[in-house]
Amino acid sequence: MTKEEYEAKLADIGARMRSEMASRIKGGTHGSGYSSKNIRAQVKESNKTTSHWIGFNFPKYGVFVHYGVGRGWVRQGGTVVRGAKVKKDSTAEALLKQRGYTKKDIGQYVMKTEIKTDAKSKGRRAVDWFDKVLKSYTDELAKLCTEYYGDNSVEQLSEMIDRMKIKE
Repeated sequence: MTKEEYEAKLADIGARMRSEMASRIKGGTHGSGYSSKNIRAQVKESNKTTSHWIGFNFPKYGVFVHYGVGRGWVRQGGTVVRGAKVKKDSTAEALLKQRGYTKKDIGQYVMKTEIKTDAKSKGRRAVDWFDKVLKSYTDELAKLCTEYYGDNSVEQLSEMIDRMKIKE
């Protein structure tokens, strides 16, 4: 397999991953959602080594959707709760400092707020739109990398052996 063929196959896998991610995030939110234009996949080659990688760029909003936080919903201990973080220079921050909390503790502190329990209030939930797609393509990427780098390694080995031989 040539380098161009390998990069083309990586680009194809990246495009499929991108479209799957876009559909998962759009289906998991009720907002305006993402389109495939918001998520970009790119294939790059490392300058220091001959390895390749697929990178994804997306707006920061995608991380909030992944965690299920924003607009009054925060993460506390791995779960999403209704609340707010302590604001800088607020009276709550001053009280916590008096009680001996560190800056790190204050940054993780959540002030819980009232939760409305009507029929419409479902709360927030995390949407695993990114990691799940990456995991589903792991085997396919591993096979492709093994095929390309295995062929590459054999070629490099044969070149190395040719250089090491005592020629007549």
